[in-house]
Amino acid sequence: MQNLPVELQLQIISFLDVETILSLRKTCTSLSQFTHDRSLWLDLIPRMSHILPRSLSESETATLSTLQLERMIKTAMHVEQVWLLPRKDSFLVKERCDSDDIENPIPRVRYLAFVSDHYLLSLGSEGKINLWKINDVFAPFAAEVFVTYASSIWYPCGYHLNAAGSVLAIALTHVELVAARVLTISLDSGSSSDSGPPLLVTQGEFPIFPPQVIRAIDADLELALLSNTALSFEVVNWRTKAQATIALRANDLGDLWNGITAMRICGPYILVFRMHTVEAYPLPLHISSGVGERSDILPQLTFRFPHTMTYRRVSLTKTTCTKDDESDIYGLSALANDLFHGIFHFYVKLTVCASPSLSVSPLGVRPMAVASPQFIAAPLPEDLSLPLAPPVPFGIVQDTRTFISAWALGDYGRRGIWVARSRISMIRTVVAFTNPPDVSNTLGEARVWSDDSLQANVDSERPRLINGRVVHDIPLRDDITVCAVSDTTGRMALGSWAGSITIL
Repeated sequence: MQNLPVELQLQIISFLDVETILSLRKTCTSLSQFTHDRSLWLDLIPRMSHILPRSLSESETATLSTLQLERMIKTAMHVEQVWLLPRKDSFLVKERCDSDDIENPIPRVRYLAFVSDHYLLSLGSEGKINLWKINDVFAPFAAEVFVTYASSIWYPCGYHLNAAGSVLAIALTHVELVAARVLTISLDSGSSSDSGPPLLVTQGEFPIFPPQVIRAIDADLELALLSNTALSFEVVNWRTKAQATIALRANDLGDLWNGITAMRICGPYILVFRMHTVEAYPLPLHISSGVGERSDILPQLTFRFPHTMTYRRVSLTKTTCTKDDESDIYGLSALANDLFHGIFHFYVKLTVCASPSLSVSPLGVRPMAVASPQFIAAPLPEDLSLPLAPPVPFGIVQDTRTFISAWALGDYGRRGIWVARSRISMIRTVVAFTNPPDVSNTLGEARVWSDDSLQANVDSERPRLINGRVVHDIPLRDDITVCAVSDTTGRMALGSWAGSITIL
């Protein structure tokens, strides 16, 4: 083979899989040089797209070195192999705090998130902010304190990473609910040891009035979204202090209990996730200069879930945007939990064109409120001809009456977790699952919402059953209230009511 032209040798090697290429590297010096060729690893990107956390554009791969391309592919392979395996080792980032002192309450973990896959962010009560730098998956596990902040009068309530991934913005509200401010952290400042520790910089402050609650912020547009009541919400620019009040749709008395659970800015629209609906409202033009001017008037858009379904908290992925000559299409996945029906996964598609549209498609469902077949209260009839269900193998989640305390999707919707406890169990279980590589391409027109969509089924025309696997057990005393997951590294983070944070 070594007598062949260089171009031909490289062409032959390009047909090999990653494991064989890495083995070839160990054979001899001349063949090892081919395995470091950048074009070889570039060609592997389309072939490995099914395990990568997200699709990469040509402009993104053009900026990556050979070493970065190789590490990205090797990391994706490693995560794919171990993602659904039991996690025996855990790393305690923050100890639990057991205290009955009323004057010094326990700092609860309110928000937990992996930021840029290299950091773990914790926003706690009592004004606590912690940002840890996490090493990669091939190094011994470690978490280094990157930023720490504490205040007795300012409590963190939300965060957002800018589009470039270089600035992290954190929103805080005054303990007396009279004002809010936004702090920023430059993540680039930690790349150099000579730059010193990164600083939290105040970017803006604005007044708030009870019962206003900050639901989301946008670091690029410098906007904060605040819910008022079930009747309206506020949009505030923290730099210019411009603001606007937007009335929520209220078609019937039931909408008075249709509270806001999450919000997100998508181009010229504000997506509002409510307990029974997903709604899109035009972003006021005078609020931000970051949104292009439009000559047409955008309509309000609404999607209503089946009447039997409701949720009070939702985990959202990052927003994707694809553009063509006629429209801009924004998409994101969401994971929510209905107390009676269980976990459900859906995809939101917002099309901005001459006739804007909003669609919400069910992707997967995991019933949690059905009795497990192995627990039968009454004796079976003797003439029963139907065979009993076979035992469930280790690691497979059973459909049993289960309480879900926390759930999360990765930034790209490739992976997700939830924390559950069944009625008969004295432990909590961490359940992991995997979604299709690109959910926007797996949607069929037959997959529509109905009351039957919330039931377990194998019908290809209905949402798939989310096949989760138990990967970790937790003592019952550790009441997990928040969690986070990284699509890229496969790491999971669990935050308890007692203030402890564990990474799996």
